[in-house]
Amino acid sequence: KQDGSGNISYDPANHDFMVRTRQAKIDGIDVPDVEVDDPHGARTLVLGWGSTYGPITAAVRRLRAAGQDIAQAHLRHLNPFPHNLGEVLARYERVVVPEMNMGQLATLLRARYLVDVVSFTQINGMPFKAEQLARVLEEASRGN
Repeated sequence: KQDGSGNISYDPANHDFMVRTRQAKIDGIDVPDVEVDDPHGARTLVLGWGSTYGPITAAVRRLRAAGQDIAQAHLRHLNPFPHNLGEVLARYERVVVPEMNMGQLATLLRARYLVDVVSFTQINGMPFKAEQLARVLEEASRGN
């Protein structure tokens, strides 16, 4: 679309301008910082989004009850990401991202923040089970 009129435009300079204008709108959205639940200075962070919140929280509780230190955070905004996300990810030796898809968030995090994310995916239409996630998180926190 042409700037100002909205008419169809094939002008390369206008296209460049409009793409940058749209990106500036996204970049200007004020997204709250991601909050991390890390009471003991863990080395492993489990980062979720969407429907994974409940199973991740239950798995983290199980591991903490067993004496393991593990941090948890949940993203509520994916575009744009919270401004502090890169800083949060850099604080941890390992970042585990359980997803109910083929690992799209893990791919975005690797590309944007150059973090070696451990992706754990499930695409069978069923929610994660807390016991299953606890095993995966325990293995990941040991570096396996």
